[in-house]
Amino acid sequence: MPEYVDLPIYHEELASALGFTASDLDANRGGRLSADQRSALLRFEARRMVGIALSLLIAGGFLAAAFAIGITTGLSVRFLVLAALAAFVAALLGFSSLKLWADIRAGKVSSVEGFVNPGMETKHVGRSTAPDFYWDLGDQRFHVPGKAYGVLTPAPHRLYFLPLTRRIVAAEPISSHGT
Repeated sequence: MPEYVDLPIYHEELASALGFTASDLDANRGGRLSADQRSALLRFEARRMVGIALSLLIAGGFLAAAFAIGITTGLSVRFLVLAALAAFVAALLGFSSLKLWADIRAGKVSSVEGFVNPGMETKHVGRSTAPDFYWDLGDQRFHVPGKAYGVLTPAPHRLYFLPLTRRIVAAEPISSHGT
């Protein structure tokens, strides 16, 4: 495999795909989230909280409808099942928020370096499939958005990530001679 050539445009593409800036990267090198990264994560979590609230409202609506039409009818049983599904979605969203909130509160960023390879698996979601993109570094796997998967050049990198969720917040290529 030919040796990686470090070009400025690659740094820009990585930053764009992962959503970080040069000042974010400086903070991450110091082992902490930048204020901008913290704000972006809080906005992401705010949208998730809206999703939780909507799921709970939907569950409550189905539950109220089931009781309003009489709990012994076949339709009410369907409404109860739909209420349970909506509550389950809210619980999943809430559970996934717990670790991210802890990461945001701590504000710490971990790093690891080595040769990074992109990968993709197809996951079954109900009756359909969805791609699951990741970067592998040794025996570690980091799930990434499709845009980040497509940008990565297999080469040595330093990855900056949140310790609990293992969410990558920044990345930079490194030469085999160090940076």
